[in-house]
Amino acid sequence: MLLSSLAAGTMIACNLIGTPLEVADVLGATDGNPDCAPSLQAKLDACAAAGGGVVELAQGHFTLRGPVTIPPGVTLEGEWNGPHFSTLAAGTVVEVVWGAGQEDGPPQFMLGESSTLQGLTFFYPQQDAANIQPYPWTVQGRGTHLNVFDCTFVNPYKAIDFASFAHEMHYIRNVYGCPLKIGVSLDQCTDIGRVENVHFNPNAWTRSGAPNAPTGNLGALLVEFMQANLTAFEVGRSDWEMMVNTFSWGSHIGYRFYASADKPIPGPTNGDFLGIAADWSVIPLLVEESQAPGLLITNGQFVGSPACEAVVDIKETHTGVVQLANCSFWGPHQIVVRNAGPGQVSLSQCNFVQWDAAGKGVPAVDMLAGSLTVQGCIFREDKPAVRLGPECRGAVIMGCQSRRPLIVDSQTERQVEQIGNIVYGR
Repeated sequence: MLLSSLAAGTMIACNLIGTPLEVADVLGATDGNPDCAPSLQAKLDACAAAGGGVVELAQGHFTLRGPVTIPPGVTLEGEWNGPHFSTLAAGTVVEVVWGAGQEDGPPQFMLGESSTLQGLTFFYPQQDAANIQPYPWTVQGRGTHLNVFDCTFVNPYKAIDFASFAHEMHYIRNVYGCPLKIGVSLDQCTDIGRVENVHFNPNAWTRSGAPNAPTGNLGALLVEFMQANLTAFEVGRSDWEMMVNTFSWGSHIGYRFYASADKPIPGPTNGDFLGIAADWSVIPLLVEESQAPGLLITNGQFVGSPACEAVVDIKETHTGVVQLANCSFWGPHQIVVRNAGPGQVSLSQCNFVQWDAAGKGVPAVDMLAGSLTVQGCIFREDKPAVRLGPECRGAVIMGCQSRRPLIVDSQTERQVEQIGNIVYGR
Protein backbone atom coordinates (compact mmCIF):
# COMPACT_ATOMS: atom_id res chain seq x y z
CA MET A 1 0.00 0.00 0.00
CA LEU A 2 1.37 3.39 -1.01
CA LEU A 3 0.75 6.47 1.13
CA SER A 4 1.00 10.07 0.08
CA SER A 5 0.92 13.27 2.08
CA LEU A 6 -2.54 14.77 2.51
CA ALA A 7 -1.87 17.62 4.91
CA ALA A 8 0.15 18.07 8.04
CA GLY A 9 -0.19 14.87 10.02
CA THR A 10 -2.68 13.23 7.62
CA MET A 11 -2.40 10.82 4.70
CA ILE A 12 -4.63 8.97 2.28
CA ALA A 13 -4.08 5.82 0.28
CA CYS A 14 -6.05 3.67 -2.12
CA ASN A 15 -5.45 -0.06 -2.06
CA LEU A 16 -7.02 -1.58 -5.15
CA ILE A 17 -7.54 -5.29 -5.53
CA GLY A 18 -4.13 -6.60 -6.47
CA THR A 19 -2.84 -3.22 -7.63
CA PRO A 20 -1.63 -0.60 -5.12
CA LEU A 21 -2.52 2.88 -6.29
CA GLU A 22 -0.90 6.09 -5.09
CA VAL A 23 -3.29 9.05 -5.00
CA ALA A 24 -2.86 12.78 -4.74
CA ASP A 25 -3.63 14.84 -1.70
CA VAL A 26 -7.34 15.30 -1.02
CA LEU A 27 -6.73 18.72 0.46
CA GLY A 28 -5.36 21.32 -1.94
CA ALA A 29 -4.89 25.06 -1.55
CA THR A 30 -7.61 26.73 0.54
CA ASP A 31 -8.77 30.23 1.36
CA GLY A 32 -8.98 29.46 5.06
CA ASN A 33 -11.98 27.17 4.56
CA PRO A 34 -10.44 23.73 4.11
CA ASP A 35 -12.58 21.14 2.33
CA CYS A 36 -11.47 17.58 1.72
CA ALA A 37 -14.78 16.55 0.13
CA PRO A 38 -14.13 17.25 -3.61
CA SER A 39 -10.75 15.55 -3.82
CA LEU A 40 -11.84 12.71 -1.55
CA GLN A 41 -14.79 12.10 -3.85
CA ALA A 42 -12.46 12.00 -6.85
CA LYS A 43 -10.25 9.38 -5.17
CA LEU A 44 -13.25 7.25 -4.21
CA ASP A 45 -14.53 7.42 -7.79
CA ALA A 46 -11.11 6.50 -9.16
CA CYS A 47 -10.94 3.55 -6.81
CA ALA A 48 -14.37 2.36 -8.01
CA ALA A 49 -13.42 2.81 -11.66
CA ALA A 50 -10.35 0.64 -11.13
CA GLY A 51 -12.43 -2.24 -9.76
CA GLY A 52 -13.11 -1.19 -6.17
CA GLY A 53 -11.09 -1.50 -2.98
CA VAL A 54 -10.13 0.57 0.05
CA VAL A 55 -9.45 4.27 0.37
CA GLU A 56 -7.68 4.64 3.67
CA LEU A 57 -7.51 7.78 5.79
CA ALA A 58 -4.77 7.99 8.38
CA GLN A 59 -4.74 9.87 11.68
CA GLY A 60 -5.95 13.45 11.47
CA HIS A 61 -8.95 15.75 11.06
CA PHE A 62 -10.65 15.74 7.66
CA THR A 63 -12.96 18.72 7.17
CA LEU A 64 -15.89 18.19 4.84
CA ARG A 65 -18.04 21.01 3.45
CA GLY A 66 -20.25 18.93 1.19
CA PRO A 67 -21.68 15.44 0.67
CA VAL A 68 -19.59 12.43 -0.35
CA THR A 69 -20.75 9.27 -2.13
CA ILE A 70 -19.10 5.91 -1.44
CA PRO A 71 -19.39 4.07 -4.77
CA PRO A 72 -20.35 0.39 -4.99
CA GLY A 73 -17.53 -1.93 -3.96
CA VAL A 74 -15.50 0.77 -2.19
CA THR A 75 -14.55 1.07 1.49
CA LEU A 76 -13.59 4.34 3.18
CA GLU A 77 -11.49 3.25 6.13
CA GLY A 78 -9.95 5.12 9.05
CA GLU A 79 -7.34 4.05 11.56
CA TRP A 80 -9.59 2.40 14.13
CA ASN A 81 -9.78 -1.39 13.91
CA GLY A 82 -12.38 -1.79 16.64
CA PRO A 83 -14.80 0.13 18.84
CA HIS A 84 -13.35 3.39 20.11
CA PHE A 85 -14.22 6.23 22.43
CA SER A 86 -15.04 9.66 21.05
CA THR A 87 -11.66 11.23 21.63
CA LEU A 88 -10.75 13.74 18.95
CA ALA A 89 -7.04 13.59 19.71
CA ALA A 90 -6.45 10.24 18.03
CA GLY A 91 -7.58 8.26 15.04
CA THR A 92 -9.35 9.44 11.91
CA VAL A 93 -11.82 12.26 12.59
CA VAL A 94 -14.29 13.46 9.96
CA GLU A 95 -15.45 16.99 10.79
CA VAL A 96 -18.76 17.97 9.20
CA VAL A 97 -19.05 21.75 8.92
CA TRP A 98 -22.00 22.11 6.55
CA GLY A 99 -25.73 21.31 6.56
CA ALA A 100 -26.96 23.18 9.64
CA GLY A 101 -30.67 23.87 9.27
CA GLN A 102 -30.94 21.47 6.29
CA GLU A 103 -32.42 18.37 7.90
CA ASP A 104 -33.80 17.13 4.58
CA GLY A 105 -30.59 17.79 2.68
CA PRO A 106 -28.30 15.12 1.21
CA PRO A 107 -26.42 12.91 3.67
CA GLN A 108 -22.78 13.44 4.50
CA PHE A 109 -22.06 9.92 3.18
CA MET A 110 -24.23 8.00 0.73
CA LEU A 111 -23.34 4.32 0.60
CA GLY A 112 -23.74 2.33 -2.59
CA GLU A 113 -24.10 -1.41 -2.95
CA SER A 114 -21.43 -3.43 -1.11
CA SER A 115 -19.77 -0.28 0.21
CA THR A 116 -18.42 0.29 3.70
CA LEU A 117 -17.50 2.95 6.23
CA GLN A 118 -15.07 1.65 8.82
CA GLY A 119 -12.82 2.94 11.60
CA LEU A 120 -13.97 6.58 11.54
CA THR A 121 -15.07 9.21 14.06
CA PHE A 122 -17.75 11.66 12.91
CA PHE A 123 -17.90 15.05 14.62
CA TYR A 124 -20.00 18.20 14.18
CA PRO A 125 -17.86 21.01 15.64
CA GLN A 126 -20.55 23.69 15.11
CA GLN A 127 -23.34 21.91 16.97
CA ASP A 128 -24.39 23.67 20.18
CA ALA A 129 -26.17 21.90 23.04
CA ALA A 130 -27.79 25.20 24.06
CA ASN A 131 -29.30 25.66 20.60
CA ILE A 132 -29.34 22.33 18.81
CA GLN A 133 -29.62 22.65 15.04
CA PRO A 134 -30.95 20.03 12.62
CA TYR A 135 -28.49 18.48 10.16
CA PRO A 136 -28.93 15.92 7.37
CA TRP A 137 -28.17 12.26 7.99
CA THR A 138 -24.54 11.42 8.58
CA VAL A 139 -24.87 8.11 6.71
CA GLN A 140 -27.48 6.92 4.24
CA GLY A 141 -27.53 3.99 1.85
CA ARG A 142 -29.26 2.19 -0.99
CA GLY A 143 -28.70 -1.26 -2.52
CA THR A 144 -27.51 -4.58 -1.10
CA HIS A 145 -24.91 -4.95 1.65
CA LEU A 146 -24.59 -1.52 3.25
CA ASN A 147 -21.91 -1.66 5.96
CA VAL A 148 -20.93 0.57 8.88
CA PHE A 149 -18.25 -0.93 11.15
CA ASP A 150 -16.19 0.38 14.08
CA CYS A 151 -17.42 3.96 13.86
CA THR A 152 -18.13 6.54 16.54
CA PHE A 153 -20.74 9.27 15.96
CA VAL A 154 -19.85 11.97 18.48
CA ASN A 155 -22.85 14.29 18.09
CA PRO A 156 -24.86 13.75 14.89
CA TYR A 157 -28.39 15.02 14.62
CA LYS A 158 -29.35 11.84 12.74
CA ALA A 159 -26.75 9.07 12.44
CA ILE A 160 -27.58 6.10 10.16
CA ASP A 161 -30.44 5.95 7.65
CA PHE A 162 -31.03 2.56 6.04
CA ALA A 163 -34.71 3.38 5.65
CA SER A 164 -35.21 5.99 2.95
CA PHE A 165 -34.25 3.64 0.11
CA ALA A 166 -35.00 -0.01 -0.61
CA HIS A 167 -32.13 -2.31 0.26
CA GLU A 168 -31.15 -5.71 1.64
CA MET A 169 -28.71 -7.14 4.18
CA HIS A 170 -27.50 -4.01 5.93
CA TYR A 171 -24.81 -4.61 8.54
CA ILE A 172 -24.12 -2.18 11.40
CA ARG A 173 -21.51 -3.32 13.93
CA ASN A 174 -19.51 -1.73 16.76
CA VAL A 175 -21.08 1.72 16.56
CA TYR A 176 -20.99 4.18 19.46
CA GLY A 177 -22.14 7.75 19.86
CA CYS A 178 -24.59 10.41 20.95
CA PRO A 179 -27.25 10.91 18.27
CA LEU A 180 -29.63 13.78 18.99
CA LYS A 181 -32.80 12.95 17.05
CA ILE A 182 -32.41 9.48 15.48
CA GLY A 183 -29.69 6.89 15.98
CA VAL A 184 -30.45 4.03 13.57
CA SER A 185 -33.41 4.03 11.17
CA LEU A 186 -34.31 0.85 9.26
CA ASP A 187 -37.04 0.36 6.66
CA GLN A 188 -37.63 -1.10 3.18
CA CYS A 189 -35.32 -4.06 3.86
CA THR A 190 -36.51 -7.24 2.17
CA ASP A 191 -33.74 -9.60 3.28
CA ILE A 192 -32.09 -10.11 6.61
CA GLY A 193 -30.37 -7.04 8.07
CA ARG A 194 -28.07 -7.12 11.08
CA VAL A 195 -27.34 -4.58 13.84
CA GLU A 196 -24.75 -5.62 16.44
CA ASN A 197 -23.00 -3.95 19.36
CA VAL A 198 -24.41 -0.44 19.14
CA HIS A 199 -24.20 1.84 22.17
CA PHE A 200 -25.77 5.31 22.37
CA ASN A 201 -25.02 7.51 25.38
CA PRO A 202 -24.57 11.29 25.83
CA ASN A 203 -21.13 10.53 27.29
CA ALA A 204 -19.90 10.17 23.72
CA TRP A 205 -20.23 13.95 23.38
CA THR A 206 -19.98 15.22 26.97
CA ARG A 207 -16.70 13.36 27.62
CA SER A 208 -15.16 13.86 24.18
CA GLY A 209 -12.96 16.77 25.19
CA ALA A 210 -14.24 18.75 22.21
CA PRO A 211 -14.52 22.54 22.56
CA ASN A 212 -18.30 22.24 22.20
CA ALA A 213 -18.65 19.28 24.59
CA PRO A 214 -21.66 20.03 26.81
CA THR A 215 -20.79 19.89 30.49
CA GLY A 216 -22.53 21.24 33.59
CA ASN A 217 -25.77 23.02 32.71
CA LEU A 218 -25.21 22.36 29.03
CA GLY A 219 -25.09 18.63 29.79
CA ALA A 220 -28.49 18.92 31.47
CA LEU A 221 -29.86 20.75 28.43
CA LEU A 222 -28.56 17.98 26.20
CA VAL A 223 -30.35 15.28 28.20
CA GLU A 224 -33.53 17.37 28.23
CA PHE A 225 -33.39 17.61 24.43
CA MET A 226 -32.77 13.87 24.05
CA GLN A 227 -35.63 12.96 26.40
CA ALA A 228 -37.96 15.06 24.28
CA ASN A 229 -36.68 14.19 20.79
CA LEU A 230 -34.40 11.16 20.44
CA THR A 231 -35.50 7.86 18.97
CA ALA A 232 -32.46 5.61 19.35
CA PHE A 233 -33.62 2.76 17.08
CA GLU A 234 -36.61 2.71 14.74
CA VAL A 235 -37.61 -0.22 12.54
CA GLY A 236 -40.29 -0.20 9.84
CA ARG A 237 -40.39 -2.84 7.10
CA SER A 238 -37.50 -5.20 7.68
CA ASP A 239 -37.95 -8.89 6.95
CA TRP A 240 -36.22 -11.00 9.57
CA GLU A 241 -34.19 -8.28 11.25
CA MET A 242 -31.38 -9.45 13.56
CA MET A 243 -30.44 -7.06 16.39
CA VAL A 244 -27.92 -8.07 19.08
CA ASN A 245 -26.40 -6.24 22.07
CA THR A 246 -27.73 -2.74 21.57
CA PHE A 247 -28.19 0.01 24.18
CA SER A 248 -29.42 3.55 24.54
CA TRP A 249 -29.55 5.94 27.47
CA GLY A 250 -31.73 9.01 27.90
CA SER A 251 -33.85 8.74 24.75
CA HIS A 252 -37.47 9.65 24.29
CA ILE A 253 -38.00 6.31 22.54
CA GLY A 254 -35.50 3.51 22.89
CA TYR A 255 -36.91 1.16 20.23
CA ARG A 256 -39.79 1.95 17.89
CA PHE A 257 -41.39 -0.75 15.75
CA TYR A 258 -43.86 0.61 13.22
CA ALA A 259 -45.55 -0.03 9.87
CA SER A 260 -44.17 2.32 7.26
CA ALA A 261 -46.45 3.70 4.58
CA ASP A 262 -46.21 5.74 1.39
CA LYS A 263 -42.99 3.99 0.38
CA PRO A 264 -42.20 1.55 -2.44
CA ILE A 265 -41.78 -1.28 0.10
CA PRO A 266 -43.97 -0.47 3.11
CA GLY A 267 -44.94 -2.43 6.20
CA PRO A 268 -43.72 -3.55 9.64
CA THR A 269 -40.94 -5.87 10.75
CA ASN A 270 -40.36 -9.26 12.26
CA GLY A 271 -37.14 -10.50 13.75
CA ASP A 272 -34.84 -11.61 16.53
CA PHE A 273 -33.85 -8.98 19.09
CA LEU A 274 -31.32 -10.37 21.57
CA GLY A 275 -29.77 -8.46 24.47
CA ILE A 276 -31.34 -5.13 23.60
CA ALA A 277 -31.57 -2.48 26.31
CA ALA A 278 -32.90 1.02 26.92
CA ASP A 279 -32.13 2.96 30.10
CA TRP A 280 -33.86 6.11 31.37
CA SER A 281 -36.18 6.37 28.38
CA VAL A 282 -39.59 8.01 28.31
CA ILE A 283 -40.77 5.02 26.21
CA PRO A 284 -38.13 2.28 26.23
CA LEU A 285 -40.06 0.03 23.82
CA LEU A 286 -42.82 1.32 21.52
CA VAL A 287 -44.70 -1.17 19.33
CA GLU A 288 -47.07 0.22 16.73
CA GLU A 289 -47.14 -2.86 14.49
CA SER A 290 -45.31 -6.08 13.69
CA GLN A 291 -45.54 -8.85 11.12
CA ALA A 292 -47.28 -12.11 12.01
CA PRO A 293 -43.97 -13.92 12.79
CA GLY A 294 -43.56 -11.31 15.51
CA LEU A 295 -40.97 -9.50 17.55
CA LEU A 296 -38.87 -12.10 19.39
CA ILE A 297 -37.21 -10.11 22.19
CA THR A 298 -34.87 -12.07 24.48
CA ASN A 299 -32.60 -11.00 27.36
CA GLY A 300 -33.83 -7.41 27.22
CA GLN A 301 -33.31 -4.82 29.96
CA PHE A 302 -35.61 -1.82 30.07
CA VAL A 303 -35.65 1.11 32.50
CA GLY A 304 -38.19 3.91 32.24
CA SER A 305 -37.44 7.47 33.30
CA PRO A 306 -39.72 9.31 35.76
CA ALA A 307 -41.72 10.51 32.72
CA CYS A 308 -42.39 6.94 31.58
CA GLU A 309 -46.06 5.89 31.65
CA ALA A 310 -45.45 2.46 30.08
CA VAL A 311 -42.09 0.75 29.55
CA VAL A 312 -43.43 -1.51 26.79
CA ASP A 313 -46.17 0.49 25.09
CA ILE A 314 -48.08 -1.59 22.53
CA LYS A 315 -50.48 0.60 20.61
CA GLU A 316 -54.04 -0.06 19.45
CA THR A 317 -52.72 -0.41 15.88
CA HIS A 318 -50.77 -3.56 16.73
CA THR A 319 -52.12 -6.80 15.22
CA GLY A 320 -49.02 -9.02 15.33
CA VAL A 321 -47.10 -10.83 18.05
CA VAL A 322 -44.77 -9.50 20.77
CA GLN A 323 -42.82 -12.13 22.71
CA LEU A 324 -40.60 -11.01 25.61
CA ALA A 325 -38.44 -13.75 27.13
CA ASN A 326 -36.01 -13.50 30.05
CA CYS A 327 -36.35 -9.71 30.22
CA SER A 328 -36.03 -7.46 33.26
CA PHE A 329 -37.79 -4.17 34.04
CA TRP A 330 -36.92 -1.66 36.76
CA GLY A 331 -36.88 2.06 37.40
CA PRO A 332 -39.20 4.94 38.43
CA HIS A 333 -41.82 4.26 35.74
CA GLN A 334 -45.51 3.40 36.01
CA ILE A 335 -46.88 0.45 33.98
CA VAL A 336 -44.39 -2.08 32.61
CA VAL A 337 -46.38 -3.62 29.74
CA ARG A 338 -49.45 -1.87 28.36
CA ASN A 339 -51.25 -3.45 25.41
CA ALA A 340 -54.07 -1.64 23.61
CA GLY A 341 -54.07 -3.62 20.35
CA PRO A 342 -55.77 -6.86 19.25
CA GLY A 343 -52.46 -8.71 18.84
CA GLN A 344 -50.84 -11.31 21.09
CA VAL A 345 -48.42 -10.67 23.94
CA SER A 346 -46.25 -13.33 25.56
CA LEU A 347 -44.16 -12.76 28.70
CA SER A 348 -41.88 -15.66 29.66
CA GLN A 349 -39.34 -15.82 32.50
CA CYS A 350 -39.48 -12.05 32.95
CA ASN A 351 -38.46 -10.19 36.10
CA PHE A 352 -40.77 -7.31 37.08
CA VAL A 353 -38.66 -5.48 39.65
CA GLN A 354 -40.41 -2.11 39.96
CA TRP A 355 -43.55 -0.36 38.74
CA ASP A 356 -46.23 2.13 39.87
CA ALA A 357 -43.64 4.66 41.04
CA ALA A 358 -46.35 7.28 41.61
CA GLY A 359 -48.38 4.97 43.86
CA LYS A 360 -51.57 5.23 41.80
CA GLY A 361 -52.32 1.53 41.96
CA VAL A 362 -51.50 0.75 38.31
CA PRO A 363 -50.54 -2.85 37.50
CA ALA A 364 -47.29 -4.13 36.07
CA VAL A 365 -49.16 -5.60 33.08
CA ASP A 366 -52.23 -3.81 31.74
CA MET A 367 -54.05 -5.71 28.98
CA LEU A 368 -56.62 -3.34 27.56
CA ALA A 369 -57.12 -5.66 24.56
CA GLY A 370 -55.53 -8.61 22.79
CA SER A 371 -54.52 -11.95 24.30
CA LEU A 372 -51.90 -12.61 26.97
CA THR A 373 -49.60 -15.43 28.03
CA VAL A 374 -47.58 -14.98 31.23
CA GLN A 375 -45.31 -17.89 32.16
CA GLY A 376 -42.66 -18.29 34.84
CA CYS A 377 -42.44 -14.59 35.67
CA ILE A 378 -41.56 -12.91 38.97
CA PHE A 379 -43.47 -9.87 40.29
CA ARG A 380 -41.28 -8.48 43.07
CA GLU A 381 -43.40 -5.70 44.53
CA ASP A 382 -46.47 -5.92 46.75
CA LYS A 383 -48.58 -4.13 44.16
CA PRO A 384 -51.17 -5.08 41.54
CA ALA A 385 -49.55 -7.34 38.99
CA VAL A 386 -51.97 -7.96 36.10
CA ARG A 387 -55.14 -6.25 34.94
CA LEU A 388 -57.34 -7.65 32.16
CA GLY A 389 -59.60 -5.08 30.53
CA PRO A 390 -63.01 -5.80 28.99
CA GLU A 391 -61.53 -6.03 25.46
CA CYS A 392 -58.90 -8.59 26.51
CA ARG A 393 -59.43 -11.72 24.40
CA GLY A 394 -58.18 -14.17 27.00
CA ALA A 395 -55.18 -14.96 29.18
CA VAL A 396 -53.06 -17.86 30.38
CA ILE A 397 -51.03 -17.17 33.51
CA MET A 398 -48.95 -20.03 34.86
CA GLY A 399 -45.94 -20.81 37.02
CA CYS A 400 -45.50 -17.25 38.28
CA GLN A 401 -44.45 -15.90 41.65
CA SER A 402 -45.91 -12.70 43.06
CA ARG A 403 -46.44 -10.78 46.27
CA ARG A 404 -50.25 -10.90 45.88
CA PRO A 405 -52.73 -12.79 43.67
CA LEU A 406 -51.92 -12.07 40.05
CA ILE A 407 -55.33 -11.11 38.74
CA VAL A 408 -56.23 -7.94 40.54
CA ASP A 409 -58.94 -6.69 38.20
CA SER A 410 -60.30 -9.03 35.52
CA GLN A 411 -63.01 -7.33 33.51
CA THR A 412 -62.91 -9.68 30.53
CA GLU A 413 -65.60 -12.23 29.82
CA ARG A 414 -63.17 -14.35 27.79
CA GLN A 415 -61.40 -17.44 29.10
CA VAL A 416 -58.72 -16.87 31.72
CA GLU A 417 -56.59 -19.79 32.97
CA GLN A 418 -54.35 -19.63 36.06
CA ILE A 419 -52.15 -22.64 36.72
CA GLY A 420 -49.45 -23.25 39.34
CA ASN A 421 -48.96 -19.65 40.47
CA ILE A 422 -47.83 -18.94 44.01
CA VAL A 423 -48.02 -15.96 46.32
CA TYR A 424 -44.95 -15.39 48.46
CA GLY A 425 -43.70 -13.02 51.10
CA ARG A 426 -46.88 -11.24 52.21
